[in-house]
Amino acid sequence: MNEESGLPLIMIVDDESKIRRIVAANLERAGYDVMSAADGIHALEIFARQNPKPDLILMDVMMPEMDGFECAQAIQNQSDVPFIFMTTKTDSSSKLKGFELGADDYVCKPFSMEELLARIKVVLRRTQSKTNSNDPQLTYLVNGPIAICVEKRECRLNGQLVHLSDIEFRLLSVFLKDPGVLHEHDELLHKVWGASAVGEVQYLRVACTRLRRKFEEAGLEGGLISAYSGVGYVLRDLRDEESGLS
Repeated sequence: MNEESGLPLIMIVDDESKIRRIVAANLERAGYDVMSAADGIHALEIFARQNPKPDLILMDVMMPEMDGFECAQAIQNQSDVPFIFMTTKTDSSSKLKGFELGADDYVCKPFSMEELLARIKVVLRRTQSKTNSNDPQLTYLVNGPIAICVEKRECRLNGQLVHLSDIEFRLLSVFLKDPGVLHEHDELLHKVWGASAVGEVQYLRVACTRLRRKFEEAGLEGGLISAYSGVGYVLRDLRDEESGLS
């Protein structure tokens, strides 16, 4: 959020100057503040200096020297800022790679500005649905040593912050409401990605793999999520194991 204007700040990363100008002009007319970068390397330099950080990054994939996937990975290593990929690559493997990197959405070129603005609005609505950190009315979901604050969109393991993408946070939120309960594929896809994603089981596979890895790296032993082939996923119930894990 731009503190001076109070408007959401969006960063555009694209090596085509015409696209940057058109997208920037439309975003500004829609009520956003905009900053831009001509390639991935430039984007990392700007991102490192920028304070506060952008509320959302629109990331082109095909760029010289450093492509959008590499740039997004570098940013994800230091921040949980959401991003939307913009690309001409429409094959499923490219989309999967984008979601593996924690992308919040994927827009194929050429796209209409109406479509892009609608997708931006959805992502920002999800990621900015926070209350003031001093608000006593905060909702927590807890499973043993794992706790998330729904309003602040924070996840902690034994008190230590675990950085999650928006997709990962929403998926974990669904699991944490019913630890130990089997959730079918289509149920999870509908709740986390929306009705259009029903049937796209690979989205779940990628997101669950990322969650397992992040919690293992944070020190959780024994696995977090179990897959039931052709059926769904179960989050391990840690409530009875809390004393042994904390």
